[in-house]
Amino acid sequence: LMPTEHPVIKGLDVAGRCRPASEVGGDFFQYFFLAEDRLVFTLADVTGHGMEAAIPAVMFSGILGSHMEMGGGIQVVFERLNRSLKHALDGSAFVCVSMGEIETSSGTFRMSNSACPYPYHYRAATKDVVELELDAYPMGISLDTEFEILECQLQTGDLIVFCSDGINEADNPEGEQFGFEKTAETIRQAGLDGLGAEASLDYILEVVDAFRGDAPQSDDMTCVIARVVD
Repeated sequence: LMPTEHPVIKGLDVAGRCRPASEVGGDFFQYFFLAEDRLVFTLADVTGHGMEAAIPAVMFSGILGSHMEMGGGIQVVFERLNRSLKHALDGSAFVCVSMGEIETSSGTFRMSNSACPYPYHYRAATKDVVELELDAYPMGISLDTEFEILECQLQTGDLIVFCSDGINEADNPEGEQFGFEKTAETIRQAGLDGLGAEASLDYILEVVDAFRGDAPQSDDMTCVIARVVD
């Protein structure tokens, strides 16, 4: 269901990875090209674990592909997805979704978010990380859910990072969670070190694994990273 290769687009270095907690899981990510200079990337997390979440994830993958082919902006796509999932899942599961679009010719980033952890933006100019605070109910709950759009400008060296909750909710043997602050600081360090998208993925998962120690992975971990390059 998920990409086996990273997308190639001028001005961006992009990588994604999903590490299920068991043989199958409910996390999902995918890329879509809208034009030579426009890339959309999506991260989704279906409620539940294992096969309970994997089957709705397969359904979501097909529905998402169909709606992307129909066209429209992120807000329109989210509204259509929500309606389709409300009818298809009928309350048996819900889907948390983040979707971002980068237009490399202008450096414009647009996104919407439906109950996933806030995406992170490492800003190379100020060397800090901000959470892109945008939220809504998970998809499939209510036909009345409204999805807003956040827009910002990206600069060379910036990182946009989507993480599923398996990252920040990773537990160590003492039952402590990795947390949002450690996630943000880890991303900031990857940005300060000038790591590419794939190397940033490796670094984030290595730091999370070191924190977890011998504790088992309790949830799927998925991360998608886009780095702005010359």
